[in-house]
Amino acid sequence: MASLEEQLSALGVEGVQPVGGMLSGAKAEDFENNPVLEQMWAMQAFKYAETHFTLIQSRDAKEFQLTRVDDELYEAVRERFKELKVDVIDVESIKSPAGKEVWRQFCNDFREKVHDFNFATLLRIDSSKEYDEANTVIVPRAQFLAIEVVRNRQGLNSMHSKKTTS
Repeated sequence: MASLEEQLSALGVEGVQPVGGMLSGAKAEDFENNPVLEQMWAMQAFKYAETHFTLIQSRDAKEFQLTRVDDELYEAVRERFKELKVDVIDVESIKSPAGKEVWRQFCNDFREKVHDFNFATLLRIDSSKEYDEANTVIVPRAQFLAIEVVRNRQGLNSMHSKKTTS
């Protein structure tokens, strides 16, 4: 029988996307450190970020919804994180042990409402800038969506007017 690494390698990037969905609900300790699996997750996270950025460049982000529960995400963020600045994320506050615990509970509350709620997702730290190594942090999908919904509603994701031509 082929190892997990061999199976993932055989699938390639496109083939592993469904695998990401299957793994999203799994516990991390159920899997050994596997560089191929980590690479596949990173590639899927990058592809998601690329799609997100293309979307916010295409039109005013105030005009669209990211999920069917955008209103609920928005209200929950505003209620639980009254002091949260979403224009430029304070990475230390969301990555500190206390911050992680509060956000973990928030994400778990959306477990049944947000598809792949805990899947690793790339978040831009500064909403006025593009995705790049210095402006990116990895967060759970529910946290990403919550922050991006607030950014959309506050007009902070209006990248369509800043779109650059390559």
